[in-house]
Amino acid sequence: MKKFKFKLEVVLQERKRQEDVKLRELMIAERLLQGLVDQKKDLEKKLVQAVRDGSGLAGVKENSSAEFQVLDGFISGTKIRIRWKTQEIERGTKLTNKKRQEYVAARQKREALEKLKTKRHQNYLEDVKAHEQRMLDDLYIMRASFLNREKRDAE
Repeated sequence: MKKFKFKLEVVLQERKRQEDVKLRELMIAERLLQGLVDQKKDLEKKLVQAVRDGSGLAGVKENSSAEFQVLDGFISGTKIRIRWKTQEIERGTKLTNKKRQEYVAARQKREALEKLKTKRHQNYLEDVKAHEQRMLDDLYIMRASFLNREKRDAE
């Protein structure tokens, strides 16, 4: 009997390749999102540090007005940059979720084909087993008829 060959093997290989591409895209999107989160954390740390530095300036009277203005400008700018980063994170999260959905869809398509391949392979194995059983049955029948013919000839 012929060796098992899945007719849709080329399609299965293409689905695997597409799944790998989608997985790489997802990993890149997650890496970018993590980078944005890290940048936001750095900005928040700088903001906290600036507020601490500002509270330390409260007792200093010389050049305090100019220093407070510079510090206040830095704090305001940092808060704006944090808001921008938050918006970038939201966009990055949407992109990451979209890439995750694309990856899951690609994986499901591949798994469906693999299940079909497994099912067809099981059917093939059952057919091979049935074919072998028919061959054995034919051998037993031929042997029995040969023995019966020998018995008849001997009588």
